[in-house]
Amino acid sequence: MNQPQTAKERLLAQAKSDYQPELVAIDAQAIARLPARADRFSHMTVGLFGKPAGQTVEGAAAYSIALNSLNFMFWTPTPEGVARYHWGDQGGAHGLQAALDHVWGEETTPVRLRERLGSGDEQALIDALGDISLPRRRAQFLREVLFEDQLEQAAGELVAAGNRGRLTSDDAARLAQRFPMAYGQDAYCMRAQLAVMWFAGYLIEQGGHVECDLTIAASYQMPRVMRSLKVLRFAPALAAKIDSHTFILRNSAEERAIRAATVLGAQAMAQHLGVSEHAMVNVLWQNRHACGAMPYHLTVTTDY
Repeated sequence: MNQPQTAKERLLAQAKSDYQPELVAIDAQAIARLPARADRFSHMTVGLFGKPAGQTVEGAAAYSIALNSLNFMFWTPTPEGVARYHWGDQGGAHGLQAALDHVWGEETTPVRLRERLGSGDEQALIDALGDISLPRRRAQFLREVLFEDQLEQAAGELVAAGNRGRLTSDDAARLAQRFPMAYGQDAYCMRAQLAVMWFAGYLIEQGGHVECDLTIAASYQMPRVMRSLKVLRFAPALAAKIDSHTFILRNSAEERAIRAATVLGAQAMAQHLGVSEHAMVNVLWQNRHACGAMPYHLTVTTDY
C-alpha cells in the first residue's frame, strides 16, 4: 500500500483509521438523496474587507492565523450545564472575532495585538477577551504565535501560497510545525486548516482565484448538522450521552469516531454534490442554526 504523501492524504488516512461505524456511521443512502444543487454553494466569506487587518494581504494572513489560534471551545462547564462565551452582543466565534478586532485596533499589522497579548499573561487575555474558557491555554498559544516575527513569517508563507493560486492542508501542516503548541496538537489539524480557509476566503472576497483543498470538518458543529441531516447515524448510547450533555473525553474512541465520520462524511457529501470541501463545510456551518435544539457533543479540548 502506498504511503500517504500529502497532508490531506495523511488526515484522511487518520480518519479512516479512527472510523468506527458501530459508534458513528455514514449513511451513504442519505447522502445520495441530497439534491445536487452546486449553485447554492459558496466559499467562506470572512468580512475582513474594510477592516484594518484586511487592508493588506499580509495583514489578512496574520489575522487569520492569530484568530484561529484562539478559535476553540466557546463554552465553559457550570453546575447548571454550560455557559456560552459572549463579547458584547456577539456570541461564540463571532464574539471572539469582535473581541480580536477591538484588540487589533486600527493597525494593518499585528503590532498592537503583540503589545497587549504577546507576553502570554493570562489576566491580560481575560481583560482583552472577557470571560472565555481555558484562558491560560489561549494566552500560551498567543505567546507562541506572537513571538518575535514568527507570525509575520508564517503570514508570508500563506501569502506566497495564495499567489501561486493554491492553498491546501500542506499549508496547514506548516503552521502546525511552526507553532506546535498553538496548532500542532490536533491529529486533524482542524484550526490550522481553518486559518488557511479563512485566508482563502479573504482572497476570494478580493476577487482572487485560488484553489482551496482542505478537509476541515472535524469540529463540534459539523457532526451536529450532519446528524440533523441524517447523514451521520450515532449509536443509541453515544447519542444519549450527547443529548444529555455528558462529556465525551478528548481522544477517546467515541470522540475519534465522531470526528472521523464527520471528515469522511463531509468529503462524501462534497463529492456527491460536486462542490469543494471548503464550500461544503461553509454551507454546513451557515446552516447550523437550522438544527434547532439538537445539541453538539461536549469535549473539553483546544482542538476545536
